[in-house]
Amino acid sequence: MSYALSMFNTGQITLPKKWRDSKAKGVKKFIALEKKEGLLIKPLIIDEDHPLHDKNVELYENGDNIKIIFKKGVDPSLLIDMIKQIDGESI
Repeated sequence: MSYALSMFNTGQITLPKKWRDSKAKGVKKFIALEKKEGLLIKPLIIDEDHPLHDKNVELYENGDNIKIIFKKGVDPSLLIDMIKQIDGESI
């Protein structure tokens, strides 16, 4: 399915309500991947009991960089699994 999106002066894009309600219900963080065809936006879905849930992770964007802070620390293997999931690789 395709959606037409509008961009505001601040660069914000509103995700379609139908998609938010079905695919991204309760999700507050997204990953935007720059592809040859354009921008791919994916919800970053983490179970509440997962160590990388919002309660433990803070994301900051500064220009071209994204900084992730783990308030309680993190097992490196969890990070590797999440990166693979984001990249679309099977775990």
